[in-house]
Amino acid sequence: VLSETTDQEVNDVVWSCLGYKKNEAGEWTNEDVFPKWREKYPNPPDLIGVQRNYTYELDRPVQKANQQLVASIPLKHKQGIKTHLRPLGFTGFMMDELTPNKTRRAQCANWLLFYRE
Repeated sequence: VLSETTDQEVNDVVWSCLGYKKNEAGEWTNEDVFPKWREKYPNPPDLIGVQRNYTYELDRPVQKANQQLVASIPLKHKQGIKTHLRPLGFTGFMMDELTPNKTRRAQCANWLLFYRE
């Protein structure tokens, strides 16, 4: 959430939790990925937008993958960042601070908080 890791590191952590694994050649495999997710995304999708190019053609697949990730969070866990990080001093973002990158990082962080429970 605080951008202390690279976009690719965020992707890598979420991909691992989704079940993608790196083989010895450094390629991601999908044998352990949740079946419905694997059907839609046989290869791990960019969830952040590591290119930070927000033109429709390049960004739309990233946006859709991130939306699918968020949709997989049950309603009772949608406020995970507030629940878990506010006690640690995180106050959130101001509207004028939000960018697609920050929003997607927060959504990935929220999914990871749900996943660890």
